[in-house]
Amino acid sequence: MKNIIILIISIFPISSFIFHLWTTYIAFNEGGFFSGLFTLILPLIGEIYWCIKVWGENSTYTTIAIIHFIGAFFYTIGSNK
Repeated sequence: MKNIIILIISIFPISSFIFHLWTTYIAFNEGGFFSGLFTLILPLIGEIYWCIKVWGENSTYTTIAIIHFIGAFFYTIGSNK
């Protein structure tokens, strides 16, 4: 069980980076240049905004967003030990 937790903790930053790139792609396509640039510079605010904005339109994105928000919470708690 400990090995699984260590694996998840080591994969989370990589998956978060990929998720952020996906969010930036959505921002550039849906909102234009400045929206994409804003999302690229401020990841947490941009990801929360785009999760709410595409809610109901892109269920895959919103599901992965919720999983990453929950994962970020546990990752933050786990890394403080």
